[in-house]
Amino acid sequence: MIRARRILIVLAGAALLGAMMQTVPDHNSVVQPFRSAVAAGGTGEARSFRARFTGLRLADRIAFRRFGRDLVRDSNGLFLIADIEAEARLASLQLDAVWQGASGRRYALSHRAEDIPRGLESRWFQPGLINRAIAVFELPEDEVAGGALVLTSGFTAAFDSALHLAPPAGPAERQPIIRFEP
Repeated sequence: MIRARRILIVLAGAALLGAMMQTVPDHNSVVQPFRSAVAAGGTGEARSFRARFTGLRLADRIAFRRFGRDLVRDSNGLFLIADIEAEARLASLQLDAVWQGASGRRYALSHRAEDIPRGLESRWFQPGLINRAIAVFELPEDEVAGGALVLTSGFTAAFDSALHLAPPAGPAERQPIIRFEP
Protein backbone atom coordinates (compact mmCIF):
# COMPACT_ATOMS: atom_id res chain seq x y z
CA MET A 1 0.00 0.00 0.00
CA ILE A 2 2.80 2.42 0.92
CA ARG A 3 4.71 1.48 -2.24
CA ALA A 4 1.63 2.15 -4.42
CA ARG A 5 1.15 5.54 -2.75
CA ARG A 6 4.79 6.52 -3.49
CA ILE A 7 4.46 5.40 -7.12
CA LEU A 8 1.24 7.41 -7.43
CA ILE A 9 2.95 10.54 -6.00
CA VAL A 10 5.87 10.16 -8.45
CA LEU A 11 3.48 9.70 -11.40
CA ALA A 12 1.38 12.71 -10.34
CA GLY A 13 4.56 14.79 -10.02
CA ALA A 14 5.76 13.69 -13.46
CA ALA A 15 2.36 14.53 -14.99
CA LEU A 16 2.38 17.96 -13.30
CA LEU A 17 5.94 18.64 -14.47
CA GLY A 18 5.02 17.60 -18.03
CA ALA A 19 1.98 19.91 -18.01
CA MET A 20 4.10 22.82 -16.75
CA MET A 21 6.73 22.23 -19.44
CA GLN A 22 4.06 22.33 -22.16
CA THR A 23 2.59 25.66 -20.98
CA VAL A 24 5.76 27.59 -20.10
CA PRO A 25 6.88 30.06 -22.81
CA ASP A 26 10.21 29.39 -24.48
CA HIS A 27 13.28 31.53 -23.80
CA ASN A 28 12.89 33.60 -27.00
CA SER A 29 9.39 34.76 -26.14
CA VAL A 30 10.36 35.58 -22.55
CA VAL A 31 12.93 38.20 -23.61
CA GLN A 32 10.88 39.75 -26.44
CA PRO A 33 9.69 43.33 -25.97
CA PHE A 34 6.04 43.75 -24.97
CA ARG A 35 3.99 44.37 -28.14
CA SER A 36 1.80 47.46 -28.05
CA ALA A 37 -0.42 48.27 -31.07
CA VAL A 38 -1.10 51.95 -31.74
CA ALA A 39 -3.92 53.15 -34.01
CA ALA A 40 -3.29 55.53 -36.92
CA GLY A 41 -2.51 59.02 -35.65
CA GLY A 42 -2.25 57.87 -32.04
CA THR A 43 0.66 58.28 -29.65
CA GLY A 44 2.14 55.08 -28.30
CA GLU A 45 3.66 54.89 -24.82
CA ALA A 46 6.42 52.51 -23.86
CA ARG A 47 8.19 52.41 -20.51
CA SER A 48 11.14 54.49 -21.74
CA PHE A 49 9.70 56.52 -24.65
CA ARG A 50 6.56 57.70 -26.40
CA ALA A 51 6.19 58.10 -30.16
CA ARG A 52 3.78 59.04 -32.92
CA PHE A 53 3.83 58.18 -36.65
CA THR A 54 3.15 61.55 -38.33
CA GLY A 55 3.65 60.96 -42.04
CA LEU A 56 4.34 58.39 -44.73
CA ARG A 57 5.87 59.08 -48.15
CA LEU A 58 6.95 56.77 -50.95
CA ALA A 59 9.67 57.46 -53.51
CA ASP A 60 11.37 55.72 -56.40
CA ARG A 61 14.60 57.59 -55.63
CA ILE A 62 16.00 59.65 -52.77
CA ALA A 63 18.61 62.43 -52.89
CA PHE A 64 20.67 63.94 -50.08
CA ARG A 65 24.02 65.56 -49.40
CA ARG A 66 26.73 63.60 -47.55
CA PHE A 67 30.25 64.83 -46.84
CA GLY A 68 29.89 67.66 -49.35
CA ARG A 69 28.71 65.39 -52.18
CA ASP A 70 25.23 65.14 -53.65
CA LEU A 71 24.03 61.52 -53.67
CA VAL A 72 21.05 59.98 -55.45
CA ARG A 73 19.90 56.47 -54.58
CA ASP A 74 17.40 54.40 -56.53
CA SER A 75 15.84 51.05 -55.72
CA ASN A 76 14.43 47.95 -57.37
CA GLY A 77 11.49 48.37 -54.99
CA LEU A 78 10.68 51.71 -53.45
CA PHE A 79 11.74 53.86 -50.54
CA LEU A 80 9.31 54.24 -47.67
CA ILE A 81 9.94 57.39 -45.63
CA ALA A 82 8.31 57.43 -42.19
CA ASP A 83 8.10 60.73 -40.29
CA ILE A 84 8.18 60.22 -36.52
CA GLU A 85 7.76 62.38 -33.41
CA ALA A 86 9.22 60.90 -30.24
CA GLU A 87 10.46 61.76 -26.78
CA ALA A 88 12.30 59.84 -24.12
CA ARG A 89 10.58 59.42 -20.76
CA LEU A 90 13.34 58.50 -18.28
CA ALA A 91 16.75 59.06 -19.86
CA SER A 92 18.32 60.02 -23.18
CA LEU A 93 18.04 57.21 -25.71
CA GLN A 94 18.15 56.20 -29.33
CA LEU A 95 15.35 54.35 -31.09
CA ASP A 96 15.50 51.42 -33.50
CA ALA A 97 12.87 50.95 -36.21
CA VAL A 98 11.76 48.21 -38.57
CA TRP A 99 8.90 48.11 -41.04
CA GLN A 100 6.72 45.04 -40.62
CA GLY A 101 5.13 44.45 -44.01
CA ALA A 102 1.74 42.99 -44.80
CA SER A 103 3.32 39.53 -45.18
CA GLY A 104 4.87 39.70 -41.69
CA ARG A 105 8.41 40.16 -43.03
CA ARG A 106 10.50 42.81 -41.28
CA TYR A 107 12.61 45.40 -43.09
CA ALA A 108 15.48 47.18 -41.35
CA LEU A 109 16.41 50.82 -41.90
CA SER A 110 18.11 51.27 -45.27
CA HIS A 111 21.88 51.63 -44.91
CA ARG A 112 21.89 53.33 -48.30
CA ALA A 113 20.19 56.32 -46.67
CA GLU A 114 22.63 56.71 -43.75
CA ASP A 115 23.47 60.26 -42.71
CA ILE A 116 20.35 61.83 -44.20
CA PRO A 117 19.27 64.98 -42.35
CA ARG A 118 17.09 64.08 -39.31
CA GLY A 119 17.77 60.35 -39.88
CA LEU A 120 16.56 58.12 -37.04
CA GLU A 121 19.84 56.21 -36.69
CA SER A 122 21.70 59.40 -35.69
CA ARG A 123 19.05 60.94 -33.41
CA TRP A 124 19.07 61.02 -29.63
CA PHE A 125 15.76 61.60 -27.87
CA GLN A 126 15.68 63.52 -24.59
CA PRO A 127 13.17 63.36 -21.71
CA GLY A 128 10.49 66.02 -22.00
CA LEU A 129 11.58 67.20 -25.47
CA ILE A 130 9.64 66.10 -28.54
CA ASN A 131 12.03 65.48 -31.41
CA ARG A 132 11.28 64.66 -35.05
CA ALA A 133 13.10 62.04 -37.10
CA ILE A 134 12.90 60.27 -40.44
CA ALA A 135 13.16 56.50 -40.93
CA VAL A 136 13.92 55.31 -44.48
CA PHE A 137 13.19 51.74 -45.56
CA GLU A 138 13.72 49.99 -48.89
CA LEU A 139 11.07 47.38 -49.69
CA PRO A 140 8.75 45.90 -52.32
CA GLU A 141 5.65 47.92 -53.10
CA ASP A 142 3.24 45.19 -51.91
CA GLU A 143 4.64 45.40 -48.35
CA VAL A 144 3.40 48.97 -47.75
CA ALA A 145 -0.37 48.50 -47.47
CA GLY A 146 -1.22 46.66 -44.26
CA GLY A 147 2.23 47.24 -42.77
CA ALA A 148 3.26 48.94 -39.52
CA LEU A 149 6.24 50.82 -38.14
CA VAL A 150 7.78 49.01 -35.16
CA LEU A 151 9.78 51.21 -32.77
CA THR A 152 11.89 49.91 -29.89
CA SER A 153 14.38 51.43 -27.51
CA GLY A 154 17.89 50.99 -28.84
CA PHE A 155 19.34 49.65 -25.58
CA THR A 156 16.67 48.00 -23.43
CA ALA A 157 14.25 46.61 -26.00
CA ALA A 158 13.95 43.25 -24.23
CA PHE A 159 12.48 44.84 -21.12
CA ASP A 160 10.49 47.62 -22.77
CA SER A 161 7.69 47.84 -25.32
CA ALA A 162 7.75 47.50 -29.08
CA LEU A 163 5.31 50.08 -30.43
CA HIS A 164 3.56 48.85 -33.58
CA LEU A 165 2.42 52.15 -35.11
CA ALA A 166 -0.22 52.00 -37.83
CA PRO A 167 0.45 54.37 -40.75
CA PRO A 168 -1.49 57.63 -40.90
CA ALA A 169 -4.89 57.33 -42.56
CA GLY A 170 -5.19 58.01 -46.26
CA PRO A 171 -3.12 56.99 -49.26
CA ALA A 172 0.63 57.44 -49.09
CA GLU A 173 2.03 60.17 -51.30
CA ARG A 174 4.34 58.69 -53.97
CA GLN A 175 6.93 60.86 -55.69
CA PRO A 176 9.56 60.07 -58.31
CA ILE A 177 12.28 61.56 -56.10
CA ILE A 178 12.44 62.98 -52.58
CA ARG A 179 15.26 65.34 -51.63
CA PHE A 180 16.39 65.60 -48.02
CA GLU A 181 17.70 69.06 -47.21
CA PRO A 182 19.75 69.90 -44.09
